[in-house]
Amino acid sequence: MKATMIRCLDCANGTYMQWFSNPIICFCKAYEERFVAESRHNCDEYEERTTPGEIEHFDEYEDEED
Repeated sequence: MKATMIRCLDCANGTYMQWFSNPIICFCKAYEERFVAESRHNCDEYEERTTPGEIEHFDEYEDEED
């Protein structure tokens, strides 16, 4: 069976964030990692989203504490 290329932006496992005009980033709850939301790739954990995903927008970077 041929694998289907998916986008994280279309997946129910993701939460989305964007800094300035940079690409949208997806935090994947299944893998607990960040991915570029609009890039296409194969994923075993993909679940089709039934509602539009909300994108949290940021206009500054937070400093990480040591």
